[in-house]
Amino acid sequence: MVLAELYISDREGNDVTGDGTKEKPFKTGLKALMTVGKEPFPTIYVDSQKENERWDVISKSQMKNIRKLWHREQMKSESREKKEAEDNLRREKNLEEAKKITIRNDPSLPEPKCVKIRELKGYRGQRIKVLQECYALTLPNNT
Repeated sequence: MVLAELYISDREGNDVTGDGTKEKPFKTGLKALMTVGKEPFPTIYVDSQKENERWDVISKSQMKNIRKLWHREQMKSESREKKEAEDNLRREKNLEEAKKITIRNDPSLPEPKCVKIRELKGYRGQRIKVLQECYALTLPNNT
């Protein structure tokens, strides 16, 4: 949906429910430009400073500032998408490599004995399987 005119109101606007019309204006200019998505932008109207007028065309300095914010936001979203694509590719590659790994018991070795940690001293030099319960696990909070 491309509008010929967009409306921005600090008083009555809402970026969530607004659609840029007179009845439902946007709250911020950045949201208005992001809705349009690309240049050339339509005429943008803001709240008028004059008492007898409701809407006034946006000033060039306001438009310049909003355009800078929009451009910065576009760059951020592009870099974010690029990073996500690289992460997904890396994740897929790691998953494929992980699928190639298989863990098997060596059949030439004797079967391991199931031993609790407190009994390990007597089984030094033998093949064992350690069994123990953990009642309270505290993980570091640096994730």
